[in-house]
Amino acid sequence: MPPPTPLAIVIRCTDPQQLQDIFGPHIARQALQHLGHAVTALLQRLLGQFAPLAHLRRDPQGLWATLFTERPSALPRSPQEVCASLEAAGQHLLLQAIHEVFGAGTGMRLTCTVEVRPLGQAAWDAWLAQGTPGPTGWPQPAADVPPRLSPQAQDAVDHEASAARQIQAFLHDGPALRTLLQPIVRMADRRTVGYEALTRGPVNSPLERPDQLFAAAQACGQTVALELHCAALALQRTAGRLPPGQYLTLNLGPQALQHWAQQPQCLPLHGHTNVVVELTEHLPLDQAQALHQGLAHLRRQGLRLALDDTGCGFADLATAQALRPDIVKLCITVVQHATLGTAARAELQQAVAQLHAWGCQVLAEGIETEAQHTALHSYDIALAQGWLYGKPCAWERVLSA
Repeated sequence: MPPPTPLAIVIRCTDPQQLQDIFGPHIARQALQHLGHAVTALLQRLLGQFAPLAHLRRDPQGLWATLFTERPSALPRSPQEVCASLEAAGQHLLLQAIHEVFGAGTGMRLTCTVEVRPLGQAAWDAWLAQGTPGPTGWPQPAADVPPRLSPQAQDAVDHEASAARQIQAFLHDGPALRTLLQPIVRMADRRTVGYEALTRGPVNSPLERPDQLFAAAQACGQTVALELHCAALALQRTAGRLPPGQYLTLNLGPQALQHWAQQPQCLPLHGHTNVVVELTEHLPLDQAQALHQGLAHLRRQGLRLALDDTGCGFADLATAQALRPDIVKLCITVVQHATLGTAARAELQQAVAQLHAWGCQVLAEGIETEAQHTALHSYDIALAQGWLYGKPCAWERVLSA
């Protein structure tokens, strides 16, 4: 039996400059270190049944790579089949790690990839000698492998088709999607001032988690339709049930917001002055200007705007300056690192002061501990959200009193 083909796995976790633009240099550096620990654990889990041929290469700029091979006792498989299987499993685990470190909203903005390819030891050594490879830095594979669809790849195609059918069913079957509410509190006294409406798929289904649900919608071109449908369900289910003085936040992406501005009947918000529309994606400044129509329509309806998953870096602050939202939600990455190091604290203090100068209320989300509450309260942050104050819960239970 010929020896197994050496394989290389490379994980690239976004552009460090992008992280710095979002979070600022010090929080970005800490977050990248946190992500490095998560990726190392991911690789150990993913390659537990394989034999290492070279030490794991860790790059402070967000690239991890290692060379390995199948163990002699493994069932014979083509290199292409092994690569496809590991890439699919690795991408799934990487998305989980990204969401744990950065939260789902910010995680969706980051470009992270898993690649597995046949690669000889000599080519591996030459590749490493070049320094940090760029996206096109792969050397030639050790051997040509004829392209064909592996069973794992076919399973992925079948899964995507099944998910697309489920999304279509959800759009015509409101009860299948669940609306959860998570409290938003006033930092000073922890009094509930509003709720964020969140959507989950059917319990114990492959699309129960929101990242998987909306990834399936994106794959079949139904993201805008699903966002508007979820917002309409939340609006319908909570209408007339919120306590006086409390508000509801509805999550919409830029395209959904623009669609609503052009076709207001798709989301009946007229007269709902206790609703805040939460913009769930950040856009480059030239594209953010295209939201003018949607934002103008929003203001005419007497509604407020919140900007979700905001960091302390230049890019996110520039978006806040251009859009001037009523509420800016600091992302979970900022919250998790707000108590670490004087430089990170200084970045956060400066960002909060600037947001206040633009007339924005600041909300810290993802607060889980009393220490985080105490630290963030000292930054003159008005609002908070997180498991410390209440987990997302079915709307019926929250508003039953």
